[in-house]
Amino acid sequence: MQRRTGALLALIVLGIALSVGFFYSQGSADFWGQDRQPVAFSHRLHAGRLRIDCLFCHRGAQISPVASIPPLSLCLSCHRSLKAQTPETEKVLAYWNSRQPIPWVRLQRLPDFVRFTHQIHLYAGFQCTDCHGEVAQMSGTPRAPTYEMGWCISCHKRNRASEDCFTCHY
Repeated sequence: MQRRTGALLALIVLGIALSVGFFYSQGSADFWGQDRQPVAFSHRLHAGRLRIDCLFCHRGAQISPVASIPPLSLCLSCHRSLKAQTPETEKVLAYWNSRQPIPWVRLQRLPDFVRFTHQIHLYAGFQCTDCHGEVAQMSGTPRAPTYEMGWCISCHKRNRASEDCFTCHY
C-alpha cells in the first residue's frame, strides 16, 4: 500500500511539474524546439555593426504593451536600396514581392494572467539591454533571462517599484 501511495504521489508531482512547465511556456517556440526562423535575422549586424536603435524597429514598445515585430515595409525601407543582396535579404524581398508577411515563429509568450508592458518599463527609464542583455552582440533573438516571478520581484525591489500582486497580475 505504501509503495502504491509513493508511486501515485510521484506521478502527481510529475504531472504538476509538466503542467506548470507547459503553462509557463505555452506558445513558446523554443520550448518545442522550433527556434528556427524563416529568415536568419542578426541583431549583431543590425543593432551592433549598423547601430540601429532597438526602438527604430520595435516601435510598439514605446506605445503599447508589446515591442512588436517590425512590418515588412520597415525592413524594405533599407533593404530595397541595397546594391548587393544576400540569400537572407533575397528571402525578405521574395516575401515583399509575393505580398506575404514573413511568418516569424513566436519565441516567447507570457501566461494570460500576467500583465507586462514594455511601454511602462521604457517610461520608467529602463533600456532594452537591462532585460535583454547586450543585444548588439547577439546573432539571434534576444530574450529576457527568465520569466519567473522571482526575477521580476527582485527587479521591482531593487528599483523600489510596486510589489502589489495586481501590478502584474489580473
